[in-house]
Amino acid sequence: MPELERLEAEVAAAAPYFDEAYYARSLPELPDTVTDPLEHFCSTGWKQLRKPRADFDVWWYWANHLDPADDATNPLVHYALVGRDAGLSTRPASTTSGPGAVLPTDRAVRRATLFAGFDAQGIVDEAVLILLRELARFSDVFVLFDGYLPESELAKLREVAQDAWAIRHGAYDFGSYAMLARELVGWERLEQYDEVLFVNDSSYLVRPLDAVFERMDAQACDWWGLQATKGIAMTRDVPENGFPDPIPLDTVREELLDGFEDAVTYDFLVGSYFLAFRRPVLNSPVFRRLVNGVTTQRSKRLVIQKYEIGLTHLLIGHGHRFSTFVPTLQPFHPVYTRRVFGLIADGFPLLKRFLLYRNHYDVPALARWKETVRAIIPDAPVDAFETNLLRTAPADGLARSFAIEERDDGTVDVPDWDMTPTRFSKLDAAATQDLRQWAFVVDRETHQLPDNSRAIFEQVAHDPGITKVILTRSRRIPLSGENVVTLPVRSPQGREALMRSGIVLVADRPLRATDVRVKTERHHVIAVRRGLTLLKYGRTAAAPRVVQSARPTHEGPLEMLHPAPTRVFDAVLAASDADRLAAVASNWSTRYVDAWPTGIPAHDFLVRDDVPADLHEQEQRLREELDGRRLVLFTTILPRRGFDAEPYLFTPTEVDRLASAAEDAGAVLGIREADGDLDRATSRAFGTRALDISVTRYPSVHAVLRATDLVVTDVDGVALDFTLTGRPAISFVHDLEQFDGRLLYDLDHVFPGPVCRDTKALAAEIDRALADPTVSRQYARVRELFVEHADGRSSRRVVERLLGLAPKRQLS
Repeated sequence: MPELERLEAEVAAAAPYFDEAYYARSLPELPDTVTDPLEHFCSTGWKQLRKPRADFDVWWYWANHLDPADDATNPLVHYALVGRDAGLSTRPASTTSGPGAVLPTDRAVRRATLFAGFDAQGIVDEAVLILLRELARFSDVFVLFDGYLPESELAKLREVAQDAWAIRHGAYDFGSYAMLARELVGWERLEQYDEVLFVNDSSYLVRPLDAVFERMDAQACDWWGLQATKGIAMTRDVPENGFPDPIPLDTVREELLDGFEDAVTYDFLVGSYFLAFRRPVLNSPVFRRLVNGVTTQRSKRLVIQKYEIGLTHLLIGHGHRFSTFVPTLQPFHPVYTRRVFGLIADGFPLLKRFLLYRNHYDVPALARWKETVRAIIPDAPVDAFETNLLRTAPADGLARSFAIEERDDGTVDVPDWDMTPTRFSKLDAAATQDLRQWAFVVDRETHQLPDNSRAIFEQVAHDPGITKVILTRSRRIPLSGENVVTLPVRSPQGREALMRSGIVLVADRPLRATDVRVKTERHHVIAVRRGLTLLKYGRTAAAPRVVQSARPTHEGPLEMLHPAPTRVFDAVLAASDADRLAAVASNWSTRYVDAWPTGIPAHDFLVRDDVPADLHEQEQRLREELDGRRLVLFTTILPRRGFDAEPYLFTPTEVDRLASAAEDAGAVLGIREADGDLDRATSRAFGTRALDISVTRYPSVHAVLRATDLVVTDVDGVALDFTLTGRPAISFVHDLEQFDGRLLYDLDHVFPGPVCRDTKALAAEIDRALADPTVSRQYARVRELFVEHADGRSSRRVVERLLGLAPKRQLS
């Protein structure tokens, strides 16, 4: 059916079974714009698992009677048309469980662990291996990381586990459990085990698991976890979740489970980070269907409700007896509150990483978590945990968490990290800006300091007369110099420093870069940009604006079609006159006169000998890895959001063809996929036939380019930057038609080298470029068009312009 016609039909079918008053009461956050609650449920609410009436649990019906992986059918509509007459259940008929399964005592328990891991940088830390080694003492371990891992990291896992894989699926830990059970290990193989564990890498193991398995092996149950919870973050204000004291598990099973069914949002669960299932559950078709049906979800909340809470609800509703290592029910999720340290003192084996860096219940004194754990367990390997925490946890999240302290009167002091743009504007208007204080704001996409900002910073790093404020997000920016301050951009101290900064350097529009309105009326806001580009961005990438007002006529008065725009930037940096036009067009409402033709500051890193120490170290390390070979760098743009195109999937034959083209000429391929690309399809395809030149190993692209002899890219502007070296570049764009209307220029005319559409042509061009690196006339023309300054003084020219700016108060 057409969408509107289908919605009308579903509304009509569901109407007799929909309780409008209940739905409205259960959703106090329902937008005022919603005039028809039933229509809201049929279009949106059921997909959010909202109850249409007190006795209809959407996910229960969905998981039991429909396909959990298919979101095409509204469960209430199915019930109206099919389920009611068939007598299908809309909630558990009973929460009474059976006696539970008993593990064998005449032989060793056969146990398997399906382990879900994730690491954005593709690294397996010792903290993860500590947990895996302990699990391997009690079970056969099978590991799946959701994302790319180099072979060296997979080897670490395979030393401990029966087998290990790294496959990007994007469905969180349950996605890994599902893929392991369905495909990689298989249900048939799992049938040989008495017990199968689902465990993820979100926790640090603070003590051995002997006591856990000793206690749980002796209990009769169909499945178990480490602890149970009533209440999650989204239901923290529900009155019945405010019980102050733990409740014995027997009381929960015998007296409370029926009442939990009446909650607007079912929120009882056994912690899903460590679960064990015995044969009654493992043999259950409903359990297998739910696990097999795990798919990517629109939000983490749905992952929690469908697979974490949903699994608990499903198993209880089918009479499977559960148990937990912690013998009581704790309010909310105790592993995310200060209660966890009491649990650890009582034998609990894990500490959640999320508690330390997210701390959504505002636990005080977490800055001293190592000392707290050591006071309970002196030999806990907290240093290994800290190494992992500092590498993987968002730096700003840790800073906020660790700043929460308890006052002498017992109240908790929580710093305000959620300043609104309106409040910032009011405080900013009363602040005094200092032209000798410069704010360097990290890139909103990468959370790294933009290369152009880094080059400007290096020019003034040791000038004691300029205060350099580095405003960070999730990543740490370890820059040194005189009078350098590093603060999270959202912290109270970061906001205050931003207010005082007379000069603000950003890669994006200020509101996007800082989350507040940094106005050009009070600050000099400079767009440093991300470098040269071939792709449209900003205003050039947006759809044309349609002016609604009538155009002026000869008969009537002349009228402005729109008000004069507010200036977002005082200046934008440009490399040449041609680049100046692109910079102005992309960064509306910058005027042409405000585009500074200083050159791109980061270009200095390509042509100067005296580069920063970290860039020098990366370049030297890369040259040692090359061991005299030339480098063919294969690099790509960021994952193509909004594009229909997919990364090119190289066949083994194509891999051999391209790698051999480099090797025959005494060169080697190096793969550098975009920062944030968790799939890394090209790296997986080439494997050991190419070097790993990823951002994790070599953070600076300019350090890599200094050691590169030939660049192969797609439509990345890095090819234009690379022209400063005078070395050749090739474009490989197998799907050029997907970029129709998204390029600033005609690629065939503006790319500084040949544009290849297939790997056969690419291999031939690699052969040609390595045999004779002399660049073409087009290369020289493109360089002349886009790069006016190649003297290594672009950063200095920018700094001279900044030092010459007048205070804003004098301008007003």
